[in-house]
Amino acid sequence: MTDRKGVRLKGTESFEAVASALFAPLRVTDPGPQGFEAVVDHTTVGPVVVARVKATAAMVTRDRRSITSSDVEWMHFNLHHHGSVTAIQADRTTVVKPGELFACDNTRPYRLIGADLSDMTVLCVPRASLGRYANSISQRTAIPLSTVGGIGGLLSHALSAVDEERPCRGLARTYLADALTALLLAAFADTTPEQVPVASDLVDRIRAYVLAHLGSQLTAERVARQHRISVRHLHALFKGSDLTFAAWVRHERLLRIRRDLLDPAYSDVSTATIAARWGVHDPKHLGRALKREFGETVSDLRGR
Repeated sequence: MTDRKGVRLKGTESFEAVASALFAPLRVTDPGPQGFEAVVDHTTVGPVVVARVKATAAMVTRDRRSITSSDVEWMHFNLHHHGSVTAIQADRTTVVKPGELFACDNTRPYRLIGADLSDMTVLCVPRASLGRYANSISQRTAIPLSTVGGIGGLLSHALSAVDEERPCRGLARTYLADALTALLLAAFADTTPEQVPVASDLVDRIRAYVLAHLGSQLTAERVARQHRISVRHLHALFKGSDLTFAAWVRHERLLRIRRDLLDPAYSDVSTATIAARWGVHDPKHLGRALKREFGETVSDLRGR
């Protein structure tokens, strides 16, 4: 997809065509008497798409008639900057405030209703890049997440930087996409609608430590000792998460192995060497693990 900046659109039909090409087939209805206008910027960052959309009042609908088996399966993460927007998916309806982030799953129907001039950044991530987290995040769509401080604040800053400064092409974009996806997982995967874990700061430190040492021998004992807690406490911190500590470490390693297998720069590097780079020293069952996690084997990935 070619990057485009400052595309000015008049009328819902032109916007519907551009938005459907970017996100997925959808319908746009203009409820206002003044006519519809929008400005759309977008850029590709590795496997993800980042779009900035400024539009007058309208209703965007993705219904069952719009969804087909040939659609790209995206998860949309919307950072709301300005205006009044109502997000509706499943049985959830939320009025999103500026400074909040919410997700939409394009494999299921949803509606976004803008009551006035709105401005948002939309990050489109393939569901495959989210692995096992995709289904759990899908259960938390149309639920706002604050971007004031913490992981949400880091994600907001990163998205704003992508908006303002188009990143360079090639391999750098692949790594930037990986970083954005990791921030999304950190922001959404372990935050339920009901509460944020009391020990979230400690969990964030543990996650940061693990991600920085994925290529080394990472045992629960080592991580617990590094953070001056017991192994039992470490496992308890991940008890309310979608994945256990060991399963999360395995997922993060497989995510990076998958990325490197897709990277043309590693085409002449053996699968065993790539796996070892990320702490997997017995690649015997790697194909089955990738198939279970992402629906793709080593052959599938290297054959693209």
